[in-house]
Formats: sequence, structure tokens, C-alpha cells
Amino acid sequence: MGLFSWLSRNRRSPVLEAVSALLPEPPSPRLAAAIETLAREVTDKRLGRRLASLRPHLILIFARQAEDAGRKLSDSYWTSDRGHNVGQDVFAAYGAALRAVLTVLDRRPRSRTLLLDAVTAVEALMPALRIEPADPDGYGLATLHEIRRDLASLL
Repeated sequence: MGLFSWLSRNRRSPVLEAVSALLPEPPSPRLAAAIETLAREVTDKRLGRRLASLRPHLILIFARQAEDAGRKLSDSYWTSDRGHNVGQDVFAAYGAALRAVLTVLDRRPRSRTLLLDAVTAVEALMPALRIEPADPDGYGLATLHEIRRDLASLL
């Protein structure tokens, strides 16, 4: 293996470095993959000048949920005797919240309260999930609460 291929394979992206700096220990491979995936969606351009400094925080909020969903989906402990894995609920709620926040970020003209609007968009997803029979154990709703809490902490 040449030096260039070794360096390119073992070099961490600037986004992964920035998000990793927020963590007490290096990210797991699953979390690192989620960070890299989210970095393609949560871009500086999408965030604009006002929120660009929060990019690592925003990516970490969603990457943690993606990692949690993946961990639960890959572990039979989280599967009920009915065959339902709560990781599906976490993943669905994570995806809905991410879409809601990206919709807010893409709004033009930009709101002065973009982050508050993102929190409100996630909150708006909660009532329907409270009565959703597809989230019988409440893990999807809990995921939305965690995302809302973490977004609100950035205000």
C-alpha cells in the first residue's frame, strides 16, 4: 500500500474532526459514518452565515439518533415478541425530524429565528406520534423529544 492511499484512507474529514471535538471520546465507526452522511445534508450553505458555526452541533444531534437507530436495529434485544424492533421507530422519527429541520433551513427568505423555527417544526411532529399505533413503545416520540431538547439547547 502506498503512502498516498494510506493517508487518504486514514485521514479524517474536517467535519468529522469538528464534531469529534464535541465528544468526550472518539466516535464509534457507526457514529462516524452517520456524521459523514449528515455532513452532506447539513451544509454551511444550507445553514447560512448565522448558523454555520453551529454545524458540528447540529450534525451531532442527528448523528447520535442515526447511530442509536442503527444500534437498535442490529440488536435483537430491541425486537419484541411481535417482531417489531424499536430501532424502526427511532429511525422513522429521526428521518421525519431531519426532513422538518432541513425544510426550515431551506426556507427563503431566511427567518431571523431559524433555529427556533426548527425546534417548532420538530415539536409539530409530536402530536401525531403520540397517537400513532406504529410507535407502541414510544421510542419514536422519545427521539423527537431528544432532538427538540438538543436543538433548544443551541438557542
